[in-house]
Amino acid sequence: MGSPGWIVFGDNGGGDRIAVDLTPGPRGHAGQIIMLDHEQDVGGDLLADSLTGLVSNGLGEGRRGPRGDQPPAVARVNIGSLSSVEAAAHPELEVLSIGVWEGEPLSLAPVTGLPRLRTLTAYPGTLADPLEIAELTGLEFLELGPEDWRVLLDAEAVPRSLSAASIEIHGTRHPLPIVALANELLALWDRPPITRTTLEGNLGPVA
Repeated sequence: MGSPGWIVFGDNGGGDRIAVDLTPGPRGHAGQIIMLDHEQDVGGDLLADSLTGLVSNGLGEGRRGPRGDQPPAVARVNIGSLSSVEAAAHPELEVLSIGVWEGEPLSLAPVTGLPRLRTLTAYPGTLADPLEIAELTGLEFLELGPEDWRVLLDAEAVPRSLSAASIEIHGTRHPLPIVALANELLALWDRPPITRTTLEGNLGPVA
């Protein structure tokens, strides 16, 4: 997941991009320099307070990650990272990413009411109750599988605070139901639907 306000101008030689951040979170500021890890799909790590600071001081040691002793603003719950939503919950959390999970579906109750939580991505099938999303009143971005979106739409519980949304697809799925689902989401904000074009013709005899 990226942002149109991340202006990439370099890399570290290992595939990670260095960018000026013009759309910072609540704890950041416009113009800060961040590193975009190519192995992660959410958020960036702070490198310097400004381009001038980066040029003057270099990457330095200990600049990546959260400032000072504050807990990280981005938390990932999956089989290779945090083992529960409870472990991710803290007042500074801004981005919660739930990835591939082999245990029981997870509850979002531990992060309900967190003041800074603005992004949630959840791998299909990982949520015990998608309707708990309605309690996350500050969400700006939400990424879910089609079935979880269907639950929210049917219950008229899609958060109206959203600025952007994504439908996460895994495996082979027919595109038309996904387009229809996306159009339902667009209609909630009176946005124009995705255009469908049907082509008809004779391809001739099968060789």
